[in-house]
Amino acid sequence: MAARSKAIAKHAQRQNRLRQIIVIEHDEQAEPDNGLRHLARRGISVRLVRPYLGEDLPMLDDRVAGVIIKGGPQYVTDLKQFPYLRDEISFADRTMKRQIPLLGICLGAQMIAHHLGADVGFHPEGHVAFGYYPTVVTDAGADIIPDGLMALSGNAQGFDCPKNAELLATGPLFPNQAFRHGPSTIALQFHPEVTRAILDQWQRVLGGNVGKPGTHSFDEQDEAFRKHNHNLALWYGDFLDRFFSMDVSLVA
Repeated sequence: MAARSKAIAKHAQRQNRLRQIIVIEHDEQAEPDNGLRHLARRGISVRLVRPYLGEDLPMLDDRVAGVIIKGGPQYVTDLKQFPYLRDEISFADRTMKRQIPLLGICLGAQMIAHHLGADVGFHPEGHVAFGYYPTVVTDAGADIIPDGLMALSGNAQGFDCPKNAELLATGPLFPNQAFRHGPSTIALQFHPEVTRAILDQWQRVLGGNVGKPGTHSFDEQDEAFRKHNHNLALWYGDFLDRFFSMDVSLVA
């Protein structure tokens, strides 16, 4: 039995190595995030692409098992300033048309919402999210996100839920926190991928936002990280397994 289990695990590893997740980044990270670490443990090949550094977006072929478009400091409302974001939006469109699993996080989610015709912009009262906030899951999101999940956010802009999309979760500051469009696209306003080193980086770079309406102090963020980030990372790993249909017989 042990030999059979070992053979199954080796087969799963070989199958996973034949697949590839394309991850689009928009700034330099302090270290690989929780998602990249989880994909590495699963034996999934990851292709990091950084259009903000002039890197070209790849072709979508049969090896591509999914795409993640991550967050960043750019704004969807400044597409003229960041023309490569237009290329990323076109890439997202091609991904959706091929029904390849597509996950957008923060800026990535906002680009997907914009492409689907929804408004993206600053909070009407000037609020900024920087800290951990509770999510309230809708009926449509009950099988995806645990209700009350405390999630890290770091955003000044948010999105309306696009038409023909299902709202999955809401929040107290930016009301639309997650949506699903079609069979293979999910957008998250919050950040389940952040490690302690990345949060440290955020606190250095985004520290000027602390004190604005809606933000939490560094002490509040640090305490919330200790309380909630482990569960958030565990949920994210499980979500990636299911969303990208990975073989979970591998030991994480």
